[in-house]
Formats: sequence, C-alpha cells, structure tokens
Amino acid sequence: MSKYSYIINSGWWCGEKTPENDKRVEYGSSEIRGVAFFREWYESVNRHTSPTKIIVVDSASPTIPEMPDDDRMEFISMDVNGGHSTSHLGKYAGCTRCFIVGLAYAYASEADYWVYVEQDALMFGEGIIEHAIDSMTSDFMFGDRGNTPQPLQQSMMIIRKPAIPGFLNAYAKIKATDEVITPEMKFAIASTKIAQWLPEKLFHQRDYSTFKNKLINKLQYWLFKYGRGYDVFPFGFGRAKPVNFDDKYGYFQHGDDQELQRYRETVNKEIS
Repeated sequence: MSKYSYIINSGWWCGEKTPENDKRVEYGSSEIRGVAFFREWYESVNRHTSPTKIIVVDSASPTIPEMPDDDRMEFISMDVNGGHSTSHLGKYAGCTRCFIVGLAYAYASEADYWVYVEQDALMFGEGIIEHAIDSMTSDFMFGDRGNTPQPLQQSMMIIRKPAIPGFLNAYAKIKATDEVITPEMKFAIASTKIAQWLPEKLFHQRDYSTFKNKLINKLQYWLFKYGRGYDVFPFGFGRAKPVNFDDKYGYFQHGDDQELQRYRETVNKEIS
C-alpha cells in the first residue's frame, strides 16, 4: 500500500488521421498508437504505482480498449473529440478536456494528489510516484523541459489536491485557445504566480525568426527556469531523448521500437 493517496488520470484516443486532425505529428513506434498498447500502459501503471483510482478520459474515440478487471478503473467518454492542440474544437484541445475532468475527479475524491500519465507513456521503477512526491517542495511537479521546445513536459504530472481549484481558476482565465498558447505553456502559467500578472500575448506561439520574438523566447525561458512555481521530476525522461533504462526510475513517451524493447527487458528484470 502506498504512503500517499492519489488517482492516476490519462486520456484515450485511437483512430486514423482525418482532415480534422491532419496537423497531428506522429512520433515513435506505430505500436503505441494501437488499441492493444493500452494493456501495456495499464500493466506499467499497475506494476509501478499504487493509485486509488485510474481515470481514463476518452475523446469520443471510434476504437475503445478492452478494460482490465480492476475495480479502480473508470472509463469516461466525452461528447466530442476535442482534437489535437494544433487543430481543435472550441477553446480547448482533447488533452486539456481530459486534464480538467481528471482534476475535477481528484478534487471531488478522497485522494490527496492528481497524477497524470499520458496514454503512450510507460514508467519503470516500482514506487516511482511515491519517490516523486517525496521530492515535492511545491504544489506542482511536471516534467523538466529537457531538449523539448516547451517550458515543461506533460507526459507525467502531479498536483496536490488543495491547489486544484486555484490552478483551474488560473487556467480558465487564460483567454487564448490551445492553438495560440500551448497546454504546456498554460500549465506553466497557471502554476506560476508571476506569469499570471504578465500580458498574455507574451506567451503566444510565434515564429522565432525575428529578433523581437527571439528575445521574447529568451524571457520565457528565464522566467520558467528561475521564477517557476513548480518542481520538476527528480528523474527523466518524458519526450526527452535518450532514455537511460539503467536508471532506478524513469518514464518515457513516443517510444520507438528499440526503446519499447529495452523497456520490456527492464521490466522483465524487475519481475525476475
């Protein structure tokens, strides 16, 4: 039994590219986009973590995975596919809708933490969530940006329950759609007080070829490096490469065929 009480939240979408989501870029092995991969994701959660509930939010997917026989599992289907953050319906992409549903569930539950694990992210190291929470000094813990272009990574995230209402309120106050300000940037803003006082336009996605925009990019970088209101995980890797499977704890998203093979070898060693 875990010394911490938390739910694990994830999203679900499985389907072909369509004109509505043709901007979606596909990374990693084709295996991670198949319906059968859900079982491996679940086994990763079940083996390495101890959640009180597992909340999967389905973006009206045409293909639904087979649910494991686990009383902790809750599968919630949205009314529409919100779409990718580069091309979505309304104000929010499907991932943001998933975050909001999961955060609301966590706040209404008796759990003390909301933990998010992306549907194509796998973890290694038993007790990885407990190890992360042990290291928290703020209400928020996200993935370090690493060599990615965003201020943080969302492959795995943790938020303390008391911080959820204020976080959602700050998030909702951001007027821009997810196409204009990315979900990663919105998480950074909503968890960093000083960022909430700055003009929203500073955080818009932009072409960084001009001197002015390069300067704005630098300001964003320094703001979230030294003034951020969140912790980063004490381990890698998320979407950052390479993944070191010799580390005691880790997680990775967009795994290619070689990384999936290394992960399975690592898990088999844990079992043996």
